[in-house]
Amino acid sequence: MASRLAVGIVALACVPVCGLLGTAATWQMVDKVNEKLPKENQFGYLGWYWSKALRLHREYNRLYPSGHLSRRVRVLAGLMFSCVVICAWALRFFGK
Repeated sequence: MASRLAVGIVALACVPVCGLLGTAATWQMVDKVNEKLPKENQFGYLGWYWSKALRLHREYNRLYPSGHLSRRVRVLAGLMFSCVVICAWALRFFGK
């Protein structure tokens, strides 16, 4: 029981870390893409929604075909989701 709780706490602590690292990688993508876009098409740092994020990833992959930041954001989002599931399992949200 104690080890399961420890795993849950560690997984829960990893969620914001992955979120912050993902946000930092997204902002790096915004910086790189904004360098090559005209002023009227540049991305802002605030006010994110699904279609804006998709457009950022599409532009980044178009401008930097061998870039790694888009993949890093996806991996960190997947890792963050996995940590949430592990935490829920460890704290018995899915039953016994």
